[in-house]
Amino acid sequence: MSNAEEQTLAEEHEEGEEEEDEEEEEEEQRASENDNNNELSQEWETMARAWLCSFPEAKAVSMAEVEAWLDSNLDSLPEGIQSMPRSELCQRFIAIQNCMRLPNQEKEANQVDLPIPHARFQRTDQWRPVYSWLESLDKDEVVKSKDISDWLNENPNVQEQLCSRHSRYHLMHYIKKCHMKILKRREKKKGLHQTDKPAALKVHKDVAMKRPALLPCNSLSNLPKDSEVYLAKRKEAYQKYEILVELEKLLSPSFQSYKM
Repeated sequence: MSNAEEQTLAEEHEEGEEEEDEEEEEEEQRASENDNNNELSQEWETMARAWLCSFPEAKAVSMAEVEAWLDSNLDSLPEGIQSMPRSELCQRFIAIQNCMRLPNQEKEANQVDLPIPHARFQRTDQWRPVYSWLESLDKDEVVKSKDISDWLNENPNVQEQLCSRHSRYHLMHYIKKCHMKILKRREKKKGLHQTDKPAALKVHKDVAMKRPALLPCNSLSNLPKDSEVYLAKRKEAYQKYEILVELEKLLSPSFQSYKM
């Protein structure tokens, strides 16, 4: 191999090493920028959450309020956030607020079947029509997604308020969970009513009443009065009469109190 070829190979080797070093530096720089962006994004979300916590739970943040907050905190926001369209930023604020509300809504769903008289009035106004509709359903199974969609379409005002706070998936999931709680509460009430009722005596109509066997009227008259059979029958009849008299004495006070 000539000296020129060796020199060319050495130069190519050096250039390859330089390119590898540059690529490594670029990767490290990108990783550092990503870390910085993540930290800035976390700081921005922390700021946004702190501001959203100042709103009442039932109130959804508006576009004007988001824009006013962005204008007052523009210098402290990351460049990527500053360059985003305002409409997209507003949607991100609403999404953050919905995520913050979701645990509270889950707690609210668990309170549906609690035996507290005023629990229903602790719910937000936006959800009252939904609870009223679910309680009016005469069904033994959880409401279907199609039925929920049809009802929301028939009540556009309620749909607009709920969809501004919840995604479609969470909305369907939450309504079904509420209906499940209502069904469980009804089953518990039915069980209590059944245990309170005394067991009714069952009368079988198909059983014919047995009539006492009647003795012929001349069964004793044909017997001699001094015979043993006649005397035994007479004694037995007298004992039955005494038993009936005693029984009448015992039961007469009960009949008198019942008539009074």
